[in-house]
Amino acid sequence: MKEIFKQKRPLIGAGIFSTDQFVARRIFQCEPDWLWICLEHSPWSFESIAPITVEARNQGIMPIVRVGWNEPDLIKRAYDIGAYGVMVPQVDSASEAEQAVKYARYPPVGERGVAPWFAGYVGLNLQDVFDKDKNENLLLLQMESLESLSNIDEILSVDGYDILIVGPTDLSASMGIHGDIHNEKIVEIMENVVEKANKAGKILGSTFLDPLYCEKWIKAGYPFMNIADPLSLGTVRLKKEISRLKKLTTGRT
Repeated sequence: MKEIFKQKRPLIGAGIFSTDQFVARRIFQCEPDWLWICLEHSPWSFESIAPITVEARNQGIMPIVRVGWNEPDLIKRAYDIGAYGVMVPQVDSASEAEQAVKYARYPPVGERGVAPWFAGYVGLNLQDVFDKDKNENLLLLQMESLESLSNIDEILSVDGYDILIVGPTDLSASMGIHGDIHNEKIVEIMENVVEKANKAGKILGSTFLDPLYCEKWIKAGYPFMNIADPLSLGTVRLKKEISRLKKLTTGRT
């Protein structure tokens, strides 16, 4: 990841809408840099996504697992099943950011226990795991509320995490404009965070359904970008084409 950012190109992710491994393989064929696997809002278990995280690694794609909460058990198990990075939602303060670092990193930086279940399935020995954890593995924190925004300078000053994900949907709900993610107030917040993150040496990320908005925010300073998922993108096009074809006049006499 760090080498890609040195090239000044974005890292583009895609979501997954199923735990079916054949669906996962079709997404891998689209060659995203990373895969957003959400355990916060889905009914999936660690057991159901473990084969996908392992296969993603074997395909050279970074599996990023969003856990349900800032809890040591959830964070630890996500890494142990093969997550290249763990995303922690709704981090509202520096102390919560410090907790996430403690749960995510091996000693001496943190206090995560050692038992990398995935290692044998991707050909890594224990020393490899330690080296990759230190040099490559990611910890991502989500800024999703006005409380988080009010503490943004302190959150950005915390060492030990790599990427701050700004979540426009939950941020809009926190502001009482539910779902209005392109509101000028959201835009202003996201623009202002760029300068702060750059000064703090943190990478910014976000997620949008529309590729044009992904492009806009990548250029604005959000290089770690998720572009919805293949099902969402595909059904949007399908709906458009069905609507277009229904309006045609048939050649039937």
